[in-house]
Amino acid sequence: MEPVETIEELPVVELPVARPKPPHPCQIIFKGTDPSEAARVEVRAWLDRLGALTTPMIGGQVVIEAVDEGRREDRRYHVRMELTMPEGVVSVGPDHPSNGPHEDVYVAIRNAFRAARRQLESSILAHPVGAAMPQPPEPAAETIDLPQSLNATIIPSAGT
Repeated sequence: MEPVETIEELPVVELPVARPKPPHPCQIIFKGTDPSEAARVEVRAWLDRLGALTTPMIGGQVVIEAVDEGRREDRRYHVRMELTMPEGVVSVGPDHPSNGPHEDVYVAIRNAFRAARRQLESSILAHPVGAAMPQPPEPAAETIDLPQSLNATIIPSAGT
């Protein structure tokens, strides 16, 4: 191998560029408690964990709420959310059976996202992406005998 004389003679190697993932279009709101970056990170991690289920998400709102206005040690947390998907809104609120208040904010976040995941999965099973929606049958064409210069096909409108 010959020694390289100048830098211009070195081969150019392009390395893959790590592109940051776009943030989820989800608003995180705290009520009755101080905002916590750790809780925000946990919500974003759950959105990432849901992966393909939340990829088509158009928008959303996650509300982390302190249910009991007492001392920090006695406080219970509730998480409710609305995730706006192309097919509709996935909503997990306080009335959801597996989303009760909890002493640990991270457990409350986990429970809410598990409930959302079940709803998203059942929604996908009911309406798979790319599945053709049933279309109404085309109306049958009707041919009428007219003089040759006016021969035409008449297609009845859907209302008839």
